[in-house]
Amino acid sequence: MVYDIIVSGLGPAGCSFLKELSGSGLKVLAIEKEKFPRKKPCAGGLTPKAYKLLSSLFPKLEKVVRARSKEIELHYKSRTSLIKSREPLTFLTDRSELDNFLFEELPSEELKIHTGERCISVERLEDGKISVKTDKDSYTCRVLIVSDGANSRVANQLKVERDLGFTYEIDVEGKGEDRIVIDFTHFSWGYYWAFPKGNFITTGVGEFKSKENFKRLYQLLKEFNEKHGFKGKEIWKGGFPIPAGKGKNDVYRDRVLFLGDAGGLVDPLTGEGIYYAARSGVLAAKVIKSSFEKGNFKVLRTYKELVDSEMGEEFKWARITGRLFFPLRNLNFFLIERSEKVSAIAAKLMSGDISYRESFFSFFKAVPGALLKI
Repeated sequence: MVYDIIVSGLGPAGCSFLKELSGSGLKVLAIEKEKFPRKKPCAGGLTPKAYKLLSSLFPKLEKVVRARSKEIELHYKSRTSLIKSREPLTFLTDRSELDNFLFEELPSEELKIHTGERCISVERLEDGKISVKTDKDSYTCRVLIVSDGANSRVANQLKVERDLGFTYEIDVEGKGEDRIVIDFTHFSWGYYWAFPKGNFITTGVGEFKSKENFKRLYQLLKEFNEKHGFKGKEIWKGGFPIPAGKGKNDVYRDRVLFLGDAGGLVDPLTGEGIYYAARSGVLAAKVIKSSFEKGNFKVLRTYKELVDSEMGEEFKWARITGRLFFPLRNLNFFLIERSEKVSAIAAKLMSGDISYRESFFSFFKAVPGALLKI
Protein backbone atom coordinates (compact mmCIF):
# COMPACT_ATOMS: atom_id res chain seq x y z
CA MET A 1 0.00 0.00 0.00
CA VAL A 2 1.16 3.51 -0.81
CA TYR A 3 0.18 6.21 1.68
CA ASP A 4 -0.33 9.77 0.53
CA ILE A 5 1.39 10.99 3.72
CA ILE A 6 3.41 9.46 6.52
CA VAL A 7 3.85 11.51 9.71
CA SER A 8 6.76 10.65 12.01
CA GLY A 9 6.21 12.12 15.48
CA LEU A 10 3.00 13.02 17.32
CA GLY A 11 3.90 15.97 19.52
CA PRO A 12 2.31 19.43 19.05
CA ALA A 13 3.75 19.70 15.51
CA GLY A 14 2.53 16.33 14.20
CA CYS A 15 -0.83 16.53 15.99
CA SER A 16 -1.50 20.08 14.79
CA PHE A 17 -0.65 19.00 11.26
CA LEU A 18 -3.09 16.08 11.41
CA LYS A 19 -5.84 18.19 12.96
CA GLU A 20 -5.50 20.84 10.24
CA LEU A 21 -5.41 18.10 7.58
CA SER A 22 -8.60 16.42 8.82
CA GLY A 23 -11.34 16.06 6.22
CA SER A 24 -8.89 16.02 3.31
CA GLY A 25 -9.59 12.41 2.39
CA LEU A 26 -5.89 11.63 2.04
CA LYS A 27 -4.45 8.27 3.12
CA VAL A 28 -2.30 8.94 6.18
CA LEU A 29 -0.10 6.81 8.43
CA ALA A 30 1.09 8.38 11.69
CA ILE A 31 4.06 6.86 13.54
CA GLU A 32 5.14 7.70 17.10
CA LYS A 33 8.12 6.08 18.82
CA GLU A 34 6.56 6.26 22.31
CA LYS A 35 3.33 5.00 23.84
CA PHE A 36 0.98 7.61 25.29
CA PRO A 37 1.02 9.03 27.89
CA ARG A 38 4.73 9.72 27.60
CA LYS A 39 7.17 11.92 29.46
CA LYS A 40 8.40 14.82 27.34
CA PRO A 41 11.20 17.06 28.66
CA CYS A 42 9.83 20.59 28.34
CA ALA A 43 9.02 23.57 30.54
CA GLY A 44 5.43 23.17 29.33
CA GLY A 45 4.61 26.87 29.11
CA LEU A 46 2.13 28.08 26.50
CA THR A 47 2.39 31.72 25.53
CA PRO A 48 -1.02 33.34 24.89
CA LYS A 49 -0.46 33.06 21.13
CA ALA A 50 0.41 29.36 21.50
CA TYR A 51 -2.66 28.84 23.68
CA LYS A 52 -4.86 30.65 21.15
CA LEU A 53 -3.52 28.63 18.22
CA LEU A 54 -3.82 25.25 19.94
CA SER A 55 -7.28 26.14 21.27
CA SER A 56 -8.46 26.87 17.74
CA LEU A 57 -7.39 23.36 16.73
CA PHE A 58 -8.20 21.56 20.00
CA PRO A 59 -11.13 23.38 21.67
CA LYS A 60 -10.90 21.37 24.92
CA LEU A 61 -7.30 22.48 25.58
CA GLU A 62 -8.31 24.23 28.79
CA LYS A 63 -8.64 20.88 30.58
CA VAL A 64 -4.84 20.39 30.61
CA VAL A 65 -3.90 23.86 31.85
CA ARG A 66 -2.57 23.43 35.40
CA ALA A 67 -1.92 27.10 36.22
CA ARG A 68 -1.86 30.61 34.76
CA SER A 69 0.99 32.91 35.52
CA LYS A 70 0.44 36.68 35.49
CA GLU A 71 3.84 37.37 37.02
CA ILE A 72 7.38 36.57 35.94
CA GLU A 73 10.18 37.13 38.45
CA LEU A 74 13.44 37.98 36.67
CA HIS A 75 16.87 37.64 38.28
CA TYR A 76 20.39 38.62 37.30
CA LYS A 77 23.09 38.46 39.96
CA SER A 78 21.80 40.70 42.80
CA ARG A 79 19.06 42.30 40.69
CA THR A 80 15.42 41.20 40.77
CA SER A 81 12.61 42.57 38.60
CA LEU A 82 8.95 41.58 38.54
CA ILE A 83 7.00 41.59 35.27
CA LYS A 84 3.23 41.77 35.89
CA SER A 85 0.17 41.60 33.68
CA ARG A 86 -3.59 41.64 34.15
CA GLU A 87 -3.88 38.74 31.70
CA PRO A 88 -1.92 35.47 31.82
CA LEU A 89 1.60 35.75 30.50
CA THR A 90 1.93 31.97 30.36
CA PHE A 91 -0.46 29.02 30.53
CA LEU A 92 1.31 26.20 32.38
CA THR A 93 0.93 22.56 31.36
CA ASP A 94 2.56 19.23 32.05
CA ARG A 95 3.86 18.08 28.66
CA SER A 96 2.93 14.48 29.40
CA GLU A 97 -0.70 15.54 29.88
CA LEU A 98 -0.63 18.03 27.00
CA ASP A 99 0.76 15.59 24.45
CA ASN A 100 -1.58 12.81 25.57
CA PHE A 101 -4.53 15.20 25.23
CA LEU A 102 -3.49 16.27 21.70
CA PHE A 103 -3.05 12.62 20.71
CA GLU A 104 -6.47 11.60 22.02
CA GLU A 105 -8.11 14.48 20.12
CA LEU A 106 -6.81 13.30 16.74
CA PRO A 107 -9.39 12.23 14.12
CA SER A 108 -8.33 8.58 14.47
CA GLU A 109 -11.08 7.36 12.13
CA GLU A 110 -9.38 9.22 9.25
CA LEU A 111 -5.88 7.78 9.65
CA LYS A 112 -3.86 4.79 10.71
CA ILE A 113 -1.79 5.28 13.87
CA HIS A 114 1.18 3.21 15.03
CA THR A 115 2.60 4.01 18.48
CA GLY A 116 5.68 2.37 19.97
CA GLU A 117 7.32 2.35 16.53
CA ARG A 118 10.43 4.38 15.69
CA CYS A 119 11.21 5.86 12.27
CA ILE A 120 14.85 4.94 11.52
CA SER A 121 15.63 6.00 7.94
CA VAL A 122 14.23 6.97 4.56
CA GLU A 123 15.07 6.10 0.96
CA ARG A 124 14.09 7.92 -2.21
CA LEU A 125 12.51 5.58 -4.78
CA GLU A 126 12.92 5.95 -8.54
CA ASP A 127 9.37 7.20 -9.07
CA GLY A 128 9.79 9.98 -6.47
CA LYS A 129 7.98 8.16 -3.69
CA ILE A 130 9.64 7.69 -0.29
CA SER A 131 10.33 4.43 1.50
CA VAL A 132 10.22 4.83 5.28
CA LYS A 133 11.97 2.21 7.41
CA THR A 134 10.99 1.77 11.06
CA ASP A 135 12.20 -0.61 13.75
CA LYS A 136 9.21 -2.84 12.89
CA ASP A 137 8.44 -2.53 9.16
CA SER A 138 8.81 -0.49 5.96
CA TYR A 139 6.19 1.74 4.34
CA THR A 140 5.88 3.82 1.18
CA CYS A 141 4.43 7.32 0.86
CA ARG A 142 4.21 10.23 -1.54
CA VAL A 143 4.97 12.89 1.11
CA LEU A 144 6.77 12.57 4.45
CA ILE A 145 6.23 14.80 7.49
CA VAL A 146 9.12 14.72 9.98
CA SER A 147 7.96 16.02 13.35
CA ASP A 148 9.82 13.76 15.79
CA GLY A 149 11.88 16.34 17.62
CA ALA A 150 15.45 17.54 17.97
CA ASN A 151 16.79 13.96 17.97
CA SER A 152 15.08 13.04 14.70
CA ARG A 153 17.00 10.29 12.93
CA VAL A 154 15.62 11.34 9.56
CA ALA A 155 16.66 14.96 10.10
CA ASN A 156 20.14 13.72 10.96
CA GLN A 157 20.22 11.33 7.99
CA LEU A 158 19.24 14.11 5.57
CA LYS A 159 21.69 16.50 7.25
CA VAL A 160 19.18 19.14 8.25
CA GLU A 161 21.18 22.15 9.43
CA ARG A 162 20.20 23.27 12.94
CA ASP A 163 21.92 25.28 15.65
CA LEU A 164 21.67 23.18 18.81
CA GLY A 165 21.95 24.15 22.46
CA PHE A 166 21.37 21.94 25.48
CA THR A 167 19.04 21.92 28.46
CA TYR A 168 18.63 19.95 31.68
CA GLU A 169 15.37 19.67 33.58
CA ILE A 170 14.22 18.47 37.01
CA ASP A 171 10.62 18.13 38.20
CA VAL A 172 10.59 18.92 41.93
CA GLU A 173 7.81 17.99 44.35
CA GLY A 174 6.13 20.96 45.99
CA LYS A 175 3.54 23.64 45.43
CA GLY A 176 4.91 26.93 44.13
CA GLU A 177 3.15 30.24 43.63
CA ASP A 178 1.65 30.85 40.20
CA ARG A 179 4.73 32.92 39.45
CA ILE A 180 7.41 31.96 36.96
CA VAL A 181 11.02 32.42 38.00
CA ILE A 182 13.69 33.22 35.40
CA ASP A 183 17.36 33.71 36.32
CA PHE A 184 19.97 34.85 33.76
CA THR A 185 22.99 34.66 36.10
CA HIS A 186 26.02 32.62 34.88
CA PHE A 187 24.77 32.09 31.30
CA SER A 188 26.37 33.19 28.03
CA TRP A 189 23.07 32.82 26.16
CA GLY A 190 20.47 31.02 28.25
CA TYR A 191 18.69 31.00 31.60
CA TYR A 192 17.28 29.07 34.55
CA TRP A 193 13.52 28.61 34.83
CA ALA A 194 10.98 27.42 37.39
CA PHE A 195 7.40 26.78 36.20
CA PRO A 196 4.77 25.85 38.84
CA LYS A 197 2.44 22.98 37.88
CA GLY A 198 0.19 22.62 40.92
CA ASN A 199 1.72 19.75 42.89
CA PHE A 200 5.20 20.04 41.38
CA ILE A 201 7.54 22.59 39.82
CA THR A 202 9.35 22.08 36.53
CA THR A 203 12.82 23.59 36.83
CA GLY A 204 15.48 23.72 34.18
CA VAL A 205 18.51 25.38 32.67
CA GLY A 206 19.29 25.97 29.01
CA GLU A 207 22.41 27.23 27.26
CA PHE A 208 23.09 27.88 23.58
CA LYS A 209 26.72 29.04 23.61
CA SER A 210 28.90 28.20 26.62
CA LYS A 211 30.59 24.80 26.27
CA GLU A 212 31.61 25.04 29.92
CA ASN A 213 27.96 25.27 30.95
CA PHE A 214 27.10 22.30 28.69
CA LYS A 215 29.35 20.12 30.85
CA ARG A 216 27.73 21.04 34.16
CA LEU A 217 24.05 21.73 33.44
CA TYR A 218 22.77 19.28 36.06
CA GLN A 219 24.99 20.69 38.80
CA LEU A 220 24.13 24.25 37.72
CA LEU A 221 20.42 23.43 37.91
CA LYS A 222 20.76 21.99 41.42
CA GLU A 223 22.56 25.17 42.52
CA PHE A 224 19.78 27.36 41.12
CA ASN A 225 17.07 25.23 42.76
CA GLU A 226 18.86 25.68 46.07
CA LYS A 227 19.15 29.42 45.47
CA HIS A 228 15.44 29.84 44.74
CA GLY A 229 14.20 27.50 47.45
CA PHE A 230 12.97 24.56 45.37
CA LYS A 231 14.21 21.75 47.61
CA GLY A 232 11.54 19.08 47.19
CA LYS A 233 12.10 15.51 46.06
CA GLU A 234 13.31 15.12 42.48
CA ILE A 235 10.57 13.15 40.72
CA TRP A 236 12.09 13.29 37.23
CA LYS A 237 15.28 14.57 35.62
CA GLY A 238 16.93 14.50 32.23
CA GLY A 239 18.84 16.46 29.61
CA PHE A 240 18.05 17.08 25.95
CA PRO A 241 19.16 19.19 22.97
CA ILE A 242 17.20 22.22 21.85
CA PRO A 243 17.50 23.90 18.44
CA ALA A 244 17.54 27.63 17.73
CA GLY A 245 15.60 29.04 14.79
CA LYS A 246 17.28 31.16 12.14
CA GLY A 247 16.36 33.71 9.49
CA LYS A 248 16.62 30.97 6.88
CA ASN A 249 15.58 27.52 8.10
CA ASP A 250 16.44 24.12 6.65
CA VAL A 251 12.92 22.64 6.65
CA TYR A 252 12.44 21.09 3.20
CA ARG A 253 13.79 18.31 1.03
CA ASP A 254 11.97 16.99 -2.05
CA ARG A 255 8.59 15.77 -0.68
CA VAL A 256 9.94 15.82 2.91
CA LEU A 257 8.81 18.59 5.29
CA PHE A 258 10.43 19.16 8.70
CA LEU A 259 8.21 20.55 11.46
CA GLY A 260 8.91 21.98 14.92
CA ASP A 261 12.17 20.94 16.62
CA ALA A 262 13.02 18.56 13.76
CA GLY A 263 13.33 21.64 11.54
CA GLY A 264 15.00 23.79 14.21
CA LEU A 265 11.90 25.96 14.67
CA VAL A 266 12.43 27.23 18.22
CA ASP A 267 12.71 30.80 19.49
CA PRO A 268 16.50 31.33 19.76
CA LEU A 269 16.15 33.74 22.69
CA THR A 270 13.48 32.23 24.94
CA GLY A 271 13.64 28.59 23.77
CA GLU A 272 9.85 28.56 23.26
CA GLY A 273 8.95 25.94 20.68
CA ILE A 274 5.34 24.83 21.14
CA TYR A 275 3.84 27.73 19.19
CA TYR A 276 6.25 27.25 16.28
CA ALA A 277 5.70 23.50 16.31
CA ALA A 278 1.92 23.92 16.06
CA ARG A 279 2.17 26.73 13.53
CA SER A 280 4.54 24.76 11.30
CA GLY A 281 2.01 21.90 11.41
CA VAL A 282 -0.76 24.21 10.23
CA LEU A 283 1.37 25.68 7.44
CA ALA A 284 2.50 22.24 6.27
CA ALA A 285 -1.07 20.92 6.18
CA LYS A 286 -2.31 23.85 4.09
CA VAL A 287 0.55 23.49 1.62
CA ILE A 288 0.06 19.72 1.31
CA LYS A 289 -3.69 20.01 0.76
CA SER A 290 -3.00 22.52 -2.01
CA SER A 291 -0.36 20.24 -3.52
CA PHE A 292 -2.68 17.25 -3.72
CA GLU A 293 -5.60 19.34 -4.98
CA LYS A 294 -3.44 20.70 -7.81
CA GLY A 295 -1.69 17.38 -8.44
CA ASN A 296 1.65 19.16 -8.27
CA PHE A 297 4.30 18.28 -5.67
CA LYS A 298 6.34 21.37 -6.58
CA VAL A 299 3.81 23.32 -4.49
CA LEU A 300 5.41 21.73 -1.41
CA ARG A 301 8.42 24.02 -1.83
CA THR A 302 6.28 26.95 -0.65
CA TYR A 303 6.38 25.48 2.87
CA LYS A 304 9.94 26.72 3.37
CA GLU A 305 9.02 30.11 1.93
CA LEU A 306 6.13 30.44 4.37
CA VAL A 307 8.26 29.34 7.34
CA ASP A 308 11.05 31.78 6.51
CA SER A 309 8.77 34.73 5.79
CA GLU A 310 6.73 34.23 8.97
CA MET A 311 9.01 32.57 11.52
CA GLY A 312 12.44 33.33 10.06
CA GLU A 313 11.87 37.06 10.38
CA GLU A 314 10.92 36.64 14.04
CA PHE A 315 13.93 34.40 14.70
CA LYS A 316 16.25 36.95 13.05
CA TRP A 317 15.01 39.72 15.32
CA ALA A 318 15.16 37.42 18.36
CA ARG A 319 18.86 36.92 17.69
CA ILE A 320 19.38 40.67 17.29
CA THR A 321 17.55 41.26 20.59
CA GLY A 322 19.66 38.60 22.30
CA ARG A 323 22.90 40.17 21.11
CA LEU A 324 21.84 43.37 22.86
CA PHE A 325 20.24 41.80 25.92
CA PHE A 326 22.85 39.32 27.18
CA PRO A 327 25.94 41.58 27.13
CA LEU A 328 23.91 44.41 28.73
CA ARG A 329 21.84 42.54 31.32
CA ASN A 330 22.60 44.97 34.14
CA LEU A 331 21.45 47.92 32.04
CA ASN A 332 18.34 46.11 30.83
CA PHE A 333 17.33 45.16 34.37
CA PHE A 334 17.93 48.75 35.45
CA LEU A 335 15.61 50.01 32.69
CA ILE A 336 12.89 47.47 33.54
CA GLU A 337 13.03 48.56 37.17
CA ARG A 338 13.00 52.25 36.24
CA SER A 339 10.38 52.39 33.52
CA GLU A 340 6.81 51.08 33.46
CA LYS A 341 6.92 51.40 29.66
CA VAL A 342 9.99 49.17 29.39
CA SER A 343 8.44 46.68 31.83
CA ALA A 344 5.22 46.65 29.77
CA ILE A 345 7.21 46.04 26.58
CA ALA A 346 8.95 43.10 28.26
CA ALA A 347 5.59 41.67 29.36
CA LYS A 348 4.12 41.96 25.86
CA LEU A 349 7.20 40.36 24.33
CA MET A 350 7.19 37.43 26.78
CA SER A 351 3.50 36.81 26.16
CA GLY A 352 3.89 36.98 22.38
CA ASP A 353 1.60 40.00 22.07
CA ILE A 354 4.21 41.88 20.04
CA SER A 355 6.98 40.76 17.72
CA TYR A 356 10.68 41.08 18.46
CA ARG A 357 10.95 43.77 15.80
CA GLU A 358 8.15 45.80 17.39
CA SER A 359 9.60 45.37 20.87
CA PHE A 360 13.08 46.34 19.62
CA PHE A 361 11.98 49.74 18.33
CA SER A 362 9.50 50.32 21.17
CA PHE A 363 12.30 49.66 23.66
CA PHE A 364 14.61 52.27 22.15
CA LYS A 365 11.80 54.82 22.12
CA ALA A 366 11.23 54.22 25.83
CA VAL A 367 14.90 54.29 26.88
CA PRO A 368 15.40 58.10 26.93
CA GLY A 369 12.43 58.56 29.28
CA ALA A 370 13.76 55.83 31.58
CA LEU A 371 17.24 57.37 31.69
CA LEU A 372 15.85 60.84 32.43
CA LYS A 373 14.48 59.45 35.71
CA ILE A 374 18.02 58.92 37.02
